[in-house]
Amino acid sequence: MMNKRSIIFGLLGFALFTNVHGQEKLVEISGRIKGIGNREIRVLDPEKGEIKRFNATQDNFKIEVPLHTNDQRFFTLHLPSLGDMGPSMKTPALFFMVDDDPINIQAHIEEGSVETDTIIGANDFNAFNSTYKQLKSTGELMLVTAEYNKAFNAYNNVAQTEENLEALKAVGDKIEAIYTDQRKEITELIASNPKSLTVATLARQYTAPEMTPDAISTFLSQFDKGVIAQSFYLKELQNKLAKVSQLEVGQQAPDFTIKGVDQKAIKLSDFKGKYVLLDFWASWCGPCRREMPHVKAAYEQFKGNNFQVFAVSIDSDATAWKKELEEDNMPFVHALDVKGKQSVGDLYMVRAIPTNFLIDSTGKIIAKNLRGEELSKFLESRL
Repeated sequence: MMNKRSIIFGLLGFALFTNVHGQEKLVEISGRIKGIGNREIRVLDPEKGEIKRFNATQDNFKIEVPLHTNDQRFFTLHLPSLGDMGPSMKTPALFFMVDDDPINIQAHIEEGSVETDTIIGANDFNAFNSTYKQLKSTGELMLVTAEYNKAFNAYNNVAQTEENLEALKAVGDKIEAIYTDQRKEITELIASNPKSLTVATLARQYTAPEMTPDAISTFLSQFDKGVIAQSFYLKELQNKLAKVSQLEVGQQAPDFTIKGVDQKAIKLSDFKGKYVLLDFWASWCGPCRREMPHVKAAYEQFKGNNFQVFAVSIDSDATAWKKELEEDNMPFVHALDVKGKQSVGDLYMVRAIPTNFLIDSTGKIIAKNLRGEELSKFLESRL
């Protein structure tokens, strides 16, 4: 079910586990979450991940925790009893910013999701919400949400007819059109407020650029340099600009070490002298599995010509990964990525799968995201 809270939850979710440093201050956070009882609450920082866990006492809580107060970042109170962080129909977390003052959070649990009632003391957060609510597109999204929920329920819970499916698609198209208008609206807001930290945060959340050097540079050029220096999310983009530039065609592929199926270490540079398709996938990924026959065909055709496939799975379930390897008979090099500071997916900025990089015998990236027969055709022109 798409609704306002799930839309915001999904958009904010990308902010977790980035790496931009700054100074911290001990901040008092208190409040009441009606319905949480004595269950666990976790505090998440967008830079460090989880930084504190504690239990409420009869819905109430009061803690002190070191937080960044000067770069307008979103922190998270996660209620793990409501579900994991990540895309979800439910909202198991609430978001907040902090200033120098203590903050008080009042919220409640409704239909398995946590809903924020008020946050007192978080002036930056309240300014952000106020600016967002003033957008014309925000009001339009709120109105169309009820229409979407009705169409979603009709198709999924009443009857999966062609008529109900078309109605659901029509509302989905309407929402996409509103998002397009929203991006234009926020871009105009940036033009008239290039020095506003609140507008910078809003823009990063709702008009995030594609992860290409040109798109990131164009996005950052809209803002005053002082705001970029002050904003957690714009500094994050600056860091990503440097990183994504290293992954462009013509650049040397970043080396890494990862454990293979037999738990022995494998380095990308071990394959120097060969053409390598570095392929990110997962056993649960439908598009990946549909693409795999093309990858296997290219491997069989060119394996005698110094070509290798290095398939890196982002599966969180090692058993499911190994089962897929056995059932689909993929006779090339495999490894399982492990989330954390040494994640290969993070090193290669993998945001969707399948994603692949074709690397030549010198270790240089020569193509990206070759799909279907494109892979074999490209290799045929090189090998």
